[in-house]
Amino acid sequence: MDQFDKVLKRIAKPATKTKGATIVILDVSVNTTEAIRATLEVDGHSVLCAKSIQEYEGFACNETCDVVFIATDSTALSTELLFETVSLIDPNTMIVGYSSKPNHKEVVKFFREGGSDFFCIPDDYNCIADRINALCIEKQESDSIKNSADHALQLCNKMNEERHRVEEENNTLNDQLANAHCDAQEKMKQVAIGAEFQTLVSQELDVESMLRTALGYMLTRIGATNAAVYLREGDVDWGIGAYINYDRQAEQFQSLIDSMTSVVCPVISNEEQIKHVKNGETFANAAGLDPVDFTGNEVVSIGCFFEDRCMAVIVLFRDESRMFTEETLATLETIRSIFGQQLGTILKIHRRAETEWPSETYDDDDWSVDKAA
Repeated sequence: MDQFDKVLKRIAKPATKTKGATIVILDVSVNTTEAIRATLEVDGHSVLCAKSIQEYEGFACNETCDVVFIATDSTALSTELLFETVSLIDPNTMIVGYSSKPNHKEVVKFFREGGSDFFCIPDDYNCIADRINALCIEKQESDSIKNSADHALQLCNKMNEERHRVEEENNTLNDQLANAHCDAQEKMKQVAIGAEFQTLVSQELDVESMLRTALGYMLTRIGATNAAVYLREGDVDWGIGAYINYDRQAEQFQSLIDSMTSVVCPVISNEEQIKHVKNGETFANAAGLDPVDFTGNEVVSIGCFFEDRCMAVIVLFRDESRMFTEETLATLETIRSIFGQQLGTILKIHRRAETEWPSETYDDDDWSVDKAA
């Protein structure tokens, strides 16, 4: 049984009743006061006597008073003032009235003001103790149920707070799992793209064929775009290896990519990260080009490396309405490393062939002589 079940059980079955209330008798008549006091003390209650409301206030401020008796027919005491005083000090205190000459209107008024019981003195002396005990038991039951209900409410609030906390943690965990799943899928997709691209370009051992294959594959993955591929010519110079004219006039495009060679390639060849510029005019101004040629375009510049050497520079640009997305940039990142490696491999093979191939060949006579020998 958990704590919440225990609280509900206490609500259904209140705590064991106990006797022994603290009672204040408010009256100026000593005889009546002593008679009521004797009746209550015999039954185990603690009784205090006061002759004024101010004296009662002194008792109430020092200890909890469960019941206050007041003589309603006493001209020296004000029932209305007592109700007001009790409501300010302790609203849970029960007020009981008594009178030797009660009348109907007086009793009704007393109960309407909040009285708990009313006795006729001396006729009700014998039943005072029993009825006070019944009032105390009823109050104790009510207080017990109220306290249990308050405790149950606190537990419900805590449970609700915990539920919200768990929901927030669950939502956060779900988001993290979803993000991790998306990341894993994206990585797997890039691995597949890399494997596919590697398979295609590794079959090409000629630079021109490799460029054609690589650019064709790139277009299928990132969509139509203007592109220029610059290859290294010696240690310093660069030349145009291939290009794609998507939406420009032929003469204008050729002039544009020619002008980019000397200003763009030296800078990009030293950059190990892909650069994505969403404002084409910014790219043009930084490179010293005509901003009109790149107005309304996004530009991506890529350096393709083999070991520590930049083998190629690729510049892509197209209208900003067909922006380069994060997925597109990830695809370009995957392709560029494979592109640089394959380009370096092809050039290394060509160099090896040039240095190892014999500079002179045997003629028929030499062959005959060797063969005869």
